[in-house]
Amino acid sequence: MKKGCIIVLIVLAVLFILTIVGAVVAFNVFDKQFGIRLAPEISHETLATDNTRIRMVIKPELLTPYLVEYIPEDIEVDTHGFELQEIMGHILPREIAVLARADMAARTVGITIFANEKRGGPFISLMVNEDNPFDRIRQIAWRSAGLELQGRGSLVASGDLAIPAAVETELLEIWPMRSSQPAATIQGNNQIELVIDNMNGDILALAAAGAAAAGTPWEEVRKEQAASMALGVIKSINVARIAANMIDKDTAEISLNIDADPDSGAGLHFLISSVGMPQLKDLLKEDFGLILTGDAVWDEEKFAVVGQYTLTGLEAFIKEQLDL
Repeated sequence: MKKGCIIVLIVLAVLFILTIVGAVVAFNVFDKQFGIRLAPEISHETLATDNTRIRMVIKPELLTPYLVEYIPEDIEVDTHGFELQEIMGHILPREIAVLARADMAARTVGITIFANEKRGGPFISLMVNEDNPFDRIRQIAWRSAGLELQGRGSLVASGDLAIPAAVETELLEIWPMRSSQPAATIQGNNQIELVIDNMNGDILALAAAGAAAAGTPWEEVRKEQAASMALGVIKSINVARIAANMIDKDTAEISLNIDADPDSGAGLHFLISSVGMPQLKDLLKEDFGLILTGDAVWDEEKFAVVGQYTLTGLEAFIKEQLDL
């Protein structure tokens, strides 16, 4: 082979290598800015502690088939031959969670918002923080600098709600011994799931903190006629679970399970079925156009209030909220 040909080949090889290196560097820069690599799967449980007794988890992946149906037919989306549902499955977070734990020593309820992003973590953090929604929720003393990307796959915002001193006496009287049992966790495989472990009175602590955040002193809340009844309901709850799953774009099935004190469980069932649910059904229908049907029973063997409900009218409600 002639010397000139060898030189040309060497030059081409060097240019090829430089092109590859440049492409890798450009990809890494782009990935660092936008997060186009697939992020690792991380559970909300990595942020939970033994005292995290309230968990709400949303699984966008499981909601994707129904979310796609809300896109109006007159809106054209160029998917370059891919199914829109498949594209959304690559982009939407695996899970979004809200965790809460009462800390009576600090007299706060710690709030953590978590998202296990698949792709776009740096971009999502940037966009959310530019809008700065947390600054509008001043009732929570935010510890994080907005929505923080704590490594790929982990978007986190955290803060504290103050527990009013006035409720501390009631908490200690009703729950004098702090439970050392592991907190109840999410069962999984539901589109939306809420679990509240009330063995330490976290419902009362959160209710008092929420009232204070809304500007209502706990002393004023306790003067209301329904407060004593509500407190009786809270006292009888051990663990409450609610799971919601859409079965079509207009309908969701909701299951309720409340493990309760055997001595007061029947009374709890009566209050839920005869007072709480009728009021909730009226509220949903009158204010949101949603129809809730179904009922609950007291299961003597499980010592639990068990209910199955159906919620309809979601399509019109969601489209109205999204202005579609």
